Amino acid sequence: MKTTPRLRYKLVIALLVLLICLNLTGLYFIYELYTYDEILAYMPDNSIRSDSPRSLAILLYITILTNILYIYINLMARLFTPAN
Repeated sequence: MKTTPRLRYKLVIALLVLLICLNLTGLYFIYELYTYDEILAYMPDNSIRSDSPRSLAILLYITILTNILYIYINLMARLFTPAN
């Protein structure tokens, strides 16, 4: 099955917009994770282990923001470049 360049162009644009939406959804969940004070884990020897998720949330937040920036730049480059 052959696809025309115009159809492929529209498909790539749609996928980039979908990736931006998925990353924005991820930002929401990371924000919710950042609001937790601690996460408790019950160990097999009946002890309790607690950990603060803030450092992980900050790392994930920065990663998602750089993903959004990269995808946005790629999308804008494709939109403002004339299609062949």
